[in-house]
Amino acid sequence: MRIANLAQTLLIRNQTLETQARLQTVEQQIASGYKSQVFSGLGGESKKLLDFNQAKSSLGTYIDSIMAAERRSKVMDAAMLQVSEIAKDLRADNIATFPYMNDTSVRQNVLTRAEEAIGTTISALNAQFEGRFLFSGYELATKPVDSTAADIIADAEAVLVANGFPIGTQPVTAADIEAAIDEYLGIAPAGPASYYDSGSSDEVAVRIDANQELTYGVTADDDAFRTVLKGYLMTSLSVSRYDDLEGTAQGSFDTAYTRAREIIEQGDDAVNGNIGQLGIQRQKMEMTRLNHEATIDILTQSISEIQDADVYEAITELQRLQVQLQGSYQVTAQLANLSLVNFI
Repeated sequence: MRIANLAQTLLIRNQTLETQARLQTVEQQIASGYKSQVFSGLGGESKKLLDFNQAKSSLGTYIDSIMAAERRSKVMDAAMLQVSEIAKDLRADNIATFPYMNDTSVRQNVLTRAEEAIGTTISALNAQFEGRFLFSGYELATKPVDSTAADIIADAEAVLVANGFPIGTQPVTAADIEAAIDEYLGIAPAGPASYYDSGSSDEVAVRIDANQELTYGVTADDDAFRTVLKGYLMTSLSVSRYDDLEGTAQGSFDTAYTRAREIIEQGDDAVNGNIGQLGIQRQKMEMTRLNHEATIDILTQSISEIQDADVYEAITELQRLQVQLQGSYQVTAQLANLSLVNFI
């Protein structure tokens, strides 16, 4: 019979220590849910884990930027829809009041409605969200239109007067009024819009991917808004110059008032074009965001496979190691009591 020696005892004790260490690791896995508390414990998978985490973090940043841009674009969309509704209302008023413009009270009501339309349009273009003016381009802290409706009407009227047509001037024509308004708005000759107080006419951009920036939105000096305001000013100045136009030639006022309606229609079409373009940009944002979210789901699963412990498997391993460790203790105890005397 072989008698236990020192080497056997040391071997069993080393095995017991290894089992204890493994047991401690499994206990940590169950408590934390991770296979290892340090990257080095994952072996060759550690670099993959770092790469996956970095990619996930980058995509999360892009998603945050896209979501912020989506929120802002929704507010811009609502503001432009409001501008479009105002244009439709004033166009309808033009049609309804056209047969009755020889009535002073009707003309006064039209002047009031035109001023209200300009004022409401200004409010829409001054829309703010998350501390920034949305129609000011990159000058986020600058109110795009810092004038009242009365100011804008007076400024356009001042250009008409400066062009040689003060109140009571005959002959003044629809073309004269339109030319003064074009000059004030920077339409013809082309130039800055007089009512626009921001120095930026560029659409803002959002980084939606590592290699892609998306420009979106519109500024308050866009041609669509200039055209809408031109229609309102054409309405206001034509009505305020009713007597001058009527005294110029038969049908001069009718020409001017009809031209105002045509311009409002053109402006409304252009605003709706901007709404459609913004919708396309928002759709691009949404599609990109959804793709990023799907990629993050895949990365999350891959990260989980690398670093997350299988708790059920770990519990089974824990139970197996506990039994093994208990057996090792019993063998060690028995070996400690053995001596040559036991066999004599």
